[in-house]
Amino acid sequence: MTLAAPSTPAFTGRPSPLRAVVSVGRARAAHRRGALVVVAGKKGAKAKNKDSGRSIHFRQGPERFNAGGVGEVARGGKGSGKTTRSQRTNKVYKTYLSGRPTVDDVERASQGDRTKAMGVVEREAPYRLNRADREAWERAKKRGGHGFGDGTGGGGVLEVRTSATSALAPHRHPLVNTHRLFCDAKRAAFVVIEKEDQGRDDVVVDLSTLRVDVDAPIRARLMELADAHAGNITSREDLCEALGEPLEAQVRYIRGLEADIVLGGAGGASGAPSAGSARSREASEGTAVEPPSSEALASAETAVDEMAARVRAMKDGGATNADEAVREAVASLLALKANLQALRDAAEAATPELAAAAAAEAEANTERWTEEAKRTIQELPIHNLPERYLRFKCTDRPTAKALAKAISNEKLYPLLERLEEEEEESAAEAVNEVESVESVVA
Repeated sequence: MTLAAPSTPAFTGRPSPLRAVVSVGRARAAHRRGALVVVAGKKGAKAKNKDSGRSIHFRQGPERFNAGGVGEVARGGKGSGKTTRSQRTNKVYKTYLSGRPTVDDVERASQGDRTKAMGVVEREAPYRLNRADREAWERAKKRGGHGFGDGTGGGGVLEVRTSATSALAPHRHPLVNTHRLFCDAKRAAFVVIEKEDQGRDDVVVDLSTLRVDVDAPIRARLMELADAHAGNITSREDLCEALGEPLEAQVRYIRGLEADIVLGGAGGASGAPSAGSARSREASEGTAVEPPSSEALASAETAVDEMAARVRAMKDGGATNADEAVREAVASLLALKANLQALRDAAEAATPELAAAAAAEAEANTERWTEEAKRTIQELPIHNLPERYLRFKCTDRPTAKALAKAISNEKLYPLLERLEEEEEESAAEAVNEVESVESVVA
C-alpha cells in the first residue's frame, strides 16, 4: 500500500486568509510605534529602540531628546544619553578642590573610585580600604555619630595597630589617610588609638583638620581632659609647642619659600647670593641694618688692597691662574670684596629715608604673608597641610579609650570663639584707658 502525497493548494497570487490577518496586525503595530521613544530617568535619557547611542548627539534643537520642545540640553552632564565618555572625563567639566572635601568624595576615595573634585587625595598615597580596614573605619564613624548639630564634630575614634603605621612612611597607611580626610570633611579633630600587644596604647590627636589660625586654647583643653586620667598616663607630648601657632608656622613657611625663590634666581653661577638679594631679604624680614663704622670700612678697603697687591705680585713672579696658591688668593680676594660691598650697602641703607622705606616694605610683606597663610590654611587640601600632633601614652587600654572618647566628644570651636571675645574685650578696655588718660591730660 502506498501513501498518497498530501494535496497542496495551487498558488493563486493571493495569501491565505490567516496569513493576511497576521500581516495586517503587524502593519498596524509598526504604524503605531514611533521612530524614537525616550524616557527620562535618574541616569538621563535612554532610547528604547535601535535608534539609540551616539546618534542622538548629532541631532539639533528640541528633537534631540524627543522631549516635546524642552530645548537644547547642556553637555557635560553624567549619563550615557548626554555626553560621550571623552566628554565626561574631560578636565573642563571637573572642579578642583578648594578647602574641605565632601563626605561623598571621601567615600569614593575609600572605594578606589574617582572623586568628583580633583585634588582630594594625595598622589601616590593609598586610600582604598580592604575589608578589615573598612570594618574598622565603619566602627570609627559609628563612634562619631552625627556630630554636634552645628556642622562640626562626628569624626569618631579610629583604632589601629602600631605595626600598621611607620614613622618613616606616615602617609602609607590607607586607613589613616582616609580617616584624616573624613575628619577634615566633618570639621573634627583626628583622634586615633595606636594599640600595642601589651595594652599600653597611645592616643594621638591631630589638630590640623580643624583648620584654625590659633590652637593654643584647644591644646590647653586637651591637656585638662588628660588630667582626669593623670594616674594612668605616663607621658604627654605636645609636638605643636615648638612649631608655634598654625598661622605663625604657615607664615614662616611662605616667607622661607619666597626667600628660596629669590636666592635661587638672584644667585650667581657659584650659587652664592648677591649682596642685593641679601639686603632685600633683610629688609623683607624686618631686621634692623646697623650702619658700619668708618674704621670698619677703612679696614675692609685696606684688606682688599693688600690681597689685590699680593695676587698681582704672584702673577708678576710668573705664577698663573692654574696654580693652587693663586686660586686660593683670588678666592680670598673675592670674599673680601663681597664683605666690603656688604658694608657699603649697609652704610647706604642706614640713611633715614632708606630705613623708613625698608620698614614700610617689611610691614607690607608681613601683611601679605599673613593673608596668604590664612588663605592656604583654609583652601589647601589636607594632605598639603602639616600635621599638628599631641600624643598621650596610657598604661592600659580602658584609659586610652576613655580619653579618646572624651576628646572626640569635646566641642573645640567654641573655645576659639571665647578667645576672640576676650581679645575684643581687652582691646575695648585698652581703648577706654587711652581715652581716659587723654581726657585727664586735657
